[in-house]
Amino acid sequence: MSTKFTDSFLKLLPGLDCGLCRLEDGCLGYAQRLAQGEPDISRCLPGGENLKAKLAEMQAETVMPRSSVASFVDCQGSTENARNRFNYFGVDSCRGAMLLYGGNRECLYGCLRLGDCITACPYGAIGLTPQGLPKIDYSKCTGCGRCTNACPKGILKLAPKTQQIYLACICQAKSEGLPGQCRQGCSTCGSCLKECPYGAIIWDGSLPKIDYEKCRSCSICVYKCPQKSYLDRIPNRPTAFIGLQCNGCQQCKSVCPTDCIIGKKGEHHKVMRGQCIGCGLCFEVCPIKAVTMLGALGHVDLSGF
Repeated sequence: MSTKFTDSFLKLLPGLDCGLCRLEDGCLGYAQRLAQGEPDISRCLPGGENLKAKLAEMQAETVMPRSSVASFVDCQGSTENARNRFNYFGVDSCRGAMLLYGGNRECLYGCLRLGDCITACPYGAIGLTPQGLPKIDYSKCTGCGRCTNACPKGILKLAPKTQQIYLACICQAKSEGLPGQCRQGCSTCGSCLKECPYGAIIWDGSLPKIDYEKCRSCSICVYKCPQKSYLDRIPNRPTAFIGLQCNGCQQCKSVCPTDCIIGKKGEHHKVMRGQCIGCGLCFEVCPIKAVTMLGALGHVDLSGF
């Protein structure tokens, strides 16, 4: 391991060699371990929380591998969407709240909004949205999985960083119970499975599950879901445009999930831009390549859902 990384960590440590870290070689030994990817950044008691934050930041910038996965919040049970069953005045911890009837949320599978994941993250990659749900900073998330282990409800899951669409619900309850539990909880209606043109959504127990290898992030499941249980990380999707070379074969029209393509057979077709969701199906099926997708894709951190 590069010496400069060891020196960088050593400069952050107090240099007291007090022995509270329980390492025989003191601050230098701890710095060497940190430079080699030592996951425990809480050994130095004199440094406190301020030092932990600095060590996490240093590891993220130097020795931590950039994982191909990141943490995603599989819940939309915000203060607006999910009600409380009772007022909770206990210890300020998700695991503590779980001990009392499984928590005070109406949905027994949803986020308890008390921040155990925030405490567990050593990289400062998790905060809270104004609605009270965890918010992932993907520029800091290393995919270490500590937040997923800390969450007693299991709503934090690791998924490919490139994944743009995911189901933000893990509720196993029957559909008739959902209206009183969460406004955006999955009702298991199956619309997403029926509408996905790539067969990328399957049943996993009592909930739909995305096969990330098949998913093309076309967003049709987002559009078709009556509960709005799917989340899309793309803030601005492209819009289809049909060029003048269009021969009116109507193949694009036959696959459009929003019926936003108009035109008679044999005539030039047009796209009603306000209804286009940018799925790209028309682009894929056009035999003469008359369809162009205008606008670039991008990612968003879902800071406010």
